[in-house]
Amino acid sequence: MDPLAAFVLAILLVALLTVKTGLSPFLSLLVASLVYGLLLGMGPDLIGYMTAGLARIFSALAIIVFSGSVIAEHLRRSGGEDRVVSDLLALVGRRRGSLASGLSGYIVALPAMCSITSYMILEPVVREMGRKAGGHERRFLFSAAVFSIISFNLVYPSPVLVTLTGSLAVSPAEALKFGLPVSLLLFVPVLIWMARFPAVGAHAPSGEGPLPSRLLSWAPLILPLAMILLGVLHPAAWLVGSPDVALLSGALLSAALAKKEAGDMIKRATRRAGTIIFDLCGAGAFGYVVAQGGIGPELYATLGPVVPVLLLPFLAASLIQLAQGSRVVTVVIAAEMMRGYPLEPVTLLFLISAGAFALSSFSDPYFWLVKETTGSNLKEALLWYTLPLTLCGLLVFAAAVLRWHLLI
Repeated sequence: MDPLAAFVLAILLVALLTVKTGLSPFLSLLVASLVYGLLLGMGPDLIGYMTAGLARIFSALAIIVFSGSVIAEHLRRSGGEDRVVSDLLALVGRRRGSLASGLSGYIVALPAMCSITSYMILEPVVREMGRKAGGHERRFLFSAAVFSIISFNLVYPSPVLVTLTGSLAVSPAEALKFGLPVSLLLFVPVLIWMARFPAVGAHAPSGEGPLPSRLLSWAPLILPLAMILLGVLHPAAWLVGSPDVALLSGALLSAALAKKEAGDMIKRATRRAGTIIFDLCGAGAFGYVVAQGGIGPELYATLGPVVPVLLLPFLAASLIQLAQGSRVVTVVIAAEMMRGYPLEPVTLLFLISAGAFALSSFSDPYFWLVKETTGSNLKEALLWYTLPLTLCGLLVFAAAVLRWHLLI
């Protein structure tokens, strides 16, 4: 069977199994891997391809995801998210609650290694902040959600960027040098759009409880990010700057600060990390099988003559994102599909990353979580979640194209 046609069928199968039947992404992606391989007649090598792809993702992300889950659980249990949001609100001013909520989502998503996890940690705090600001709960919640995805898709060492830098042989320094400033520039259009969100009426403020210390709240966030930055600036500090070592250090510090509660905290974090890593490994299995099926050359041969070289990676990633919803799954599959693509690697990386923003809607579990927690209808969720994310994707695409034109 034609690899491109088999891929479309496999992606539709993933969407059907996850959205319609509620099957976990891990199982859906394994089934899709088998179906894709069988349609292409791969034979006995198919299982080896699946396990190889699964193992590659596990080895790349297991420590990072586990450590991020420990840090996130520490913030939740200690009330550290209250301190983080309070400090950000004090920094930007109480009239800029949308910026403060967005910054909190942007920052917490990095050590949490999952934009959904960061939103779940921050949701009660951001909701209360919006209530005190006079009926802006929903606007602040949408801001936290959108900005958590901005850092997750663009700032190393998120799983998206770790996956792409590894697959496309891009140095972390190069990815950070372009991705970080672009992510910060996105604050402007997103905040302008969010400012249009209507308030629902003022609410009487309630008293605030005592906040945890800044050491307890900020140290597990700052330590790994500072270590990674040191490694980027000074390549000789490769051990300190390794994302695995940096985030593991943050997790150990969280355990030390938790004291007697460390054991239970780590157990809960392990369960959450297990769910995340299994889903990512399923994406790795599917992506590797797809790559072995020769879809890359088929894609270039079929669409290359009619689709511009810079548009094809963005378009492919956007359609994968629309079909199955997970940003990491999108970049894993797209990177494997585009292996050997005739384009400078950093540009290719951010074209794929741009596509992982676009069209996030009905197949995206984050879409439904934000819709439910904000009490929005379908139109509102599309307007304040899908639309700003798609706008971000188009702007990142434009930035990557501009970068490419400046290089040639």
